[in-house]
Amino acid sequence: MEIAIAIFAGLLCGFLNTVASSGSAVSLPLLMFLGMAPALANGTNRVPVLIAALVASVTFIRAKIIDWGLAAKILLPTTLGSLIGAYLADQVPSGNLKLLITFAVLIALVLLFTGLKKVLMRNLECSPRYRWQEVTFLVFVGIWLGFIVLDGSTYLLLVLILGMRLNLMAANAYKNLAIALTSAIALLIFSIDGNVDWKIGSLMALGAIGGGFIGARLAMMPMAKVWTFRLLVTIILLEVLQMGIGYLHLSKFLG
Repeated sequence: MEIAIAIFAGLLCGFLNTVASSGSAVSLPLLMFLGMAPALANGTNRVPVLIAALVASVTFIRAKIIDWGLAAKILLPTTLGSLIGAYLADQVPSGNLKLLITFAVLIALVLLFTGLKKVLMRNLECSPRYRWQEVTFLVFVGIWLGFIVLDGSTYLLLVLILGMRLNLMAANAYKNLAIALTSAIALLIFSIDGNVDWKIGSLMALGAIGGGFIGARLAMMPMAKVWTFRLLVTIILLEVLQMGIGYLHLSKFLG
């Protein structure tokens, strides 16, 4: 059962992170269901995230979607931010970590119903924009990616589409490159601190290989715009439902 759960969690995490976002909303709770502490689950979860992002990135590179000059401009600030975020994650108590996860989910929910669908559906033909504002946002997104990852892909997509004016397919390609690099850095830091279960992480990585490949193929299809938004809405609503159930149980316990 543990093996099946780990592989399934890796598959969903890899697929959702590649084509949309919030794959960690599935994998993190499942890791905690297996009895992991939040810090250990947070570190172990980076294994499937990294593997899926690498598989997706290779698929996008083969499709010749990546401009390496632009990629370097995106990766530099996000990598810097991820170093800061991974360090902060190691310092924050578990109780505060859960509170921050709740905050991230609620922010993502608000963004979904304030015009995100229109942003994802539009076709942009203008040149990419790269100002100090975009650099600043990329650093902050990098901090969040290094810190928790949860919904970080949603924020990164928004910066790449709204700020840098990339279309959805290109934004997904650069997003996965950034996720791969920032996850590798975070995983290194977490593993040094002993916060990675490599047995479970390796099983999740097996599922993530398939999830990343399927997700990248779907992201390059014309219907990707519609399904990306639908997946984001479904996942984040499920996150909110899960949090509501958790708080309801907590209130009953305290009562």
